[in-house]
Parts: sequence; C-alpha cells; structure tokens
Amino acid sequence: MKFLKTILLCGVCFLVAATVTCVLRAKYKWLPDLKESYAFDYANNVERYSFLQYSQVGPEQGKVALLQYIELLDRIRRENIIYPQNLLRRDFALTYLRLYRIEFAAGNASAADNYMKSAQRELLAQGAKEQQVSPEALTKLIEERESREAQLYNQTTVSAGPKNPDSSKEKSQ
Repeated sequence: MKFLKTILLCGVCFLVAATVTCVLRAKYKWLPDLKESYAFDYANNVERYSFLQYSQVGPEQGKVALLQYIELLDRIRRENIIYPQNLLRRDFALTYLRLYRIEFAAGNASAADNYMKSAQRELLAQGAKEQQVSPEALTKLIEERESREAQLYNQTTVSAGPKNPDSSKEKSQ
C-alpha cells in the first residue's frame, strides 16, 4: 500500500510540474508571440483603414481615423508589445505628417506645427539626420508619397484594345 501511495504521489507531482511548466511556457513564450502577431496584424489593418479614410473621405473623418491609429501605436509602445521599433517610428512619423497636412490645409498653423515637430522627433529617434527632417524636406516627402499613393489607389483598369478608337481607323486608311 505504501508503494502505491508513493507512486501516486510521484504521479501527482509530475502532473503538477507539467501543468506549471505549460502555464509558464504559455505565459512567457506563446502569449507574447501571439500578442505580437495580433498587434502587427491589427496595426496593419488600422493603418490601411486610416489611410483610406484620410485619402478617400473628407479631412474630418481622415483626422479621426489617423488619431485612432496614433492611439493604437501609442498603446503598442506603452504596453511594450514586441513590434519593430523602426517600423513603429516610421508609422508614427507618416501619420503625424498626414495630420500635419490636414491641419495645414485647414489653416490651423499651431496644430500643424505640433504634428510636424512630432514627426521630426520620431524620425530623429529613428536615426535620420537633421537636414532630412527639416519641415521643407518632410513636406516634400509626404507630398511625393501621397502622389505615388494616389496613382496607386486611383488607377483604373484599361482594356487591351487601343486607347483611342479613332487611332485604329487612321492606321487602316
């Protein structure tokens, strides 16, 4: 009987140790990985949403969406969620620059200036040089980027035929 109790106690101890090990692995290995993956996916979706709101809808809705994205990025930073720092800083900077454009167009110079300074701070922390983050350089950068994005998102499909129906008639004559 004593032998069975000893085996039973060892079995229970083994099960408890295995359970504790699984819980610790889940807490310190799998849970952070899962949190990182979800954060990255969610941030990517919110980034797309905020960009589309900014570029396709009015400035007020775009501003609200961009501020929601800033809030999400802030939360990622505050909660120390594993997220590439250079990507986080770039996302902050681009979002601040878009907010700058909205406020500048609306004539809110002080708010626009605050957003520009925030973008500069993020880019400098990322390792950019002073001359690369001047207001003029950043304004040009965001204008060029938005121009490329507008071309990308506003493209229409073109049929394989001639662009001008009259051009095919001219060639046959």
